[in-house]
Amino acid sequence: GLDTLVKAFAILHRRDPRARLLLVGDGPDRDAIAQAASSVGIAGSVELTGAVSPGIVPRLMASMDVAVAAYPRSDAFYESPIKLFEYMASGLAVVASSIGQPAEVITEGVNGMLTPPGDFVALSRILDTLRKDPQLRSRLGAAASEHARENSSWTKSVQKVLTYTGLSRDDG
Repeated sequence: GLDTLVKAFAILHRRDPRARLLLVGDGPDRDAIAQAASSVGIAGSVELTGAVSPGIVPRLMASMDVAVAAYPRSDAFYESPIKLFEYMASGLAVVASSIGQPAEVITEGVNGMLTPPGDFVALSRILDTLRKDPQLRSRLGAAASEHARENSSWTKSVQKVLTYTGLSRDDG
């Protein structure tokens, strides 16, 4: 979904040239993303960090206003969106594609925002709304963080597995 994010950001950037897009990490699509940013004239406002050590990620996330988990449209979507839970736990306002587990975890307008997968126009509208409303960003981020603490911690995940399998902590 990074191609969708780049297109959405290009629209947002035309509305506010001060906007910046930070893409943390590396992968096989890095060159294509850089080329896409260049082709729509936003290369100077997009930072691709490449691979970074895990210790740097919290600082990078702290520099963000919004975290986006843009997943493409798929009939057989399956994703274990760990990054979604990391975004939520960090207290960032989260925007995710309304597909699979993200659509189950995010309650629209409560602990994040949902957008149709692949719809860069809708994504740009949501990003623009969040850009203009820091109180909304703050409220969504706080609710996302609370949801992550209460429902999605590693401890909670282990408890769910143990309950599902019928094992208890005492069973070893």
